[in-house]
Amino acid sequence: MPPTRRSKRSSRIQLTSFGPPFDDDDADIILRSSDQIEFLVYKAILSKASPVFKTMFSLPQPATDIAQDSRPIVDLAENSKVLATVLSAIYPHPLVMADSLSLDDLIAILETARKYDMATVSRVLLMDPTCTESLRNSPFDAFCAAYSRELREAAQMAAKASLKYRLTLNDIGDKLQYMNGSAVHRLWKFHRACSAAALTAIPDNNIFIWMPPAPTTWWLSTPEGSCDCNSPFKLWFGPAKSVWRVNKSWRDYLDRARDALREHPCSEAVTNQAILRPAYEATMCDRCRKRTCGLSEFSHYLGEEVERVVSEVRGAFASFFDILADF
Repeated sequence: MPPTRRSKRSSRIQLTSFGPPFDDDDADIILRSSDQIEFLVYKAILSKASPVFKTMFSLPQPATDIAQDSRPIVDLAENSKVLATVLSAIYPHPLVMADSLSLDDLIAILETARKYDMATVSRVLLMDPTCTESLRNSPFDAFCAAYSRELREAAQMAAKASLKYRLTLNDIGDKLQYMNGSAVHRLWKFHRACSAAALTAIPDNNIFIWMPPAPTTWWLSTPEGSCDCNSPFKLWFGPAKSVWRVNKSWRDYLDRARDALREHPCSEAVTNQAILRPAYEATMCDRCRKRTCGLSEFSHYLGEEVERVVSEVRGAFASFFDILADF
């Protein structure tokens, strides 16, 4: 939208300045939000951040009323909260925003950044945990909103965050009436692929070749020997396939981990205390108890392997999130 000339009639409308840092006296243009808040900014900064504004400012500017403010005014459709966040992401000042952004706020800001071709704004916002809290806390809603608006980076982040939640009708049934069917289908396919990949971290043959060669000595130094605990079995760790003899508590943990990864293909599914605790509480001899002390560290390495294989799925599914190609 080209800059508009401030008329004497418009000067009588009650307008409010946003304030610092968008109130410099030597600013050379005014952006006015839909809720009548004015932002005094610099054309140079806007032009560097946005090819859209750069093109706009290259056009002949309308005359202004020198009796009033000589700076041109650009009336924008965005509200002041959206504009403040977008501008502060490109300004040489700390980020100016509310303590947290609702999902609607974040989506509106990302849409505005795309509208004005401000890639820096999207990058800054999506790297800030405070800004993306609503996206991570409501990943299903966020994915559908981002997907339907072709916001690729936000859709990717929401899809990753959704892996911590179950994607079943019982869990998201009430939200389906508000969701895009195509988006839900794509997210479901993504979950299925990530779950299949995550399960490969716990092979049926119990050979955990991904284990680092010598993370510590806990699985190398514990004395060998038999015990009275039932159902002992072997695990093989690392490229050298070092043997680690364990009892039923480890096998039960691996079974619980597999079940968890089917619904939550992420590292948290195998490292949380709820899934580890039963192994520590099981009845066993002192020899096996010593071996159980290594289970927490094993779960840490298992979580890392889960994240690695799932990240490969996200990479392979790049076209899955390629909004421009899919629409």
